[in-house]
Amino acid sequence: MQKQSTQTDGRNTSLMDKPHGDADCWPLSGKPYFYAVIDKLKHYQPIIPQELSEKLPTTTISAKIVYRGKVWDLLYLGGEVTKRFGMELWGKFMTENNITVGDACVFELMEGSSKSRVIVFKVQVLKDDFPLELVEKAEGFCKNNPIDLD
Repeated sequence: MQKQSTQTDGRNTSLMDKPHGDADCWPLSGKPYFYAVIDKLKHYQPIIPQELSEKLPTTTISAKIVYRGKVWDLLYLGGEVTKRFGMELWGKFMTENNITVGDACVFELMEGSSKSRVIVFKVQVLKDDFPLELVEKAEGFCKNNPIDLD
């Protein structure tokens, strides 16, 4: 697939890897992934779990996250004890995409290995916007109404 990108307002726009059009959610491809629910406790920053970070470089390198057909340039802090993205650029991504506490982000590793100079994650954002008046009635949202997996 040919990748095309242009620079606009500090962001790269891209035609890279958009098999599902503008859909916000799509099936995962089978590549390594992790998810994080945005919360204040972790200072709004997703922590990359060891199962995935052990496959990535142990130094700070460039990272790209692809969301809604656009590419954001970040830093991956692989040399830190807690593997994560650089806070300033991650915060810019959150602000530009109105990501708030309670939202979940699914990060699928599209390109990258322990020897990579750049890693690429495709991101899905699942908004925490379930109507409060329906929470108690919804399947799986309370202890008296658990999710049944059988």
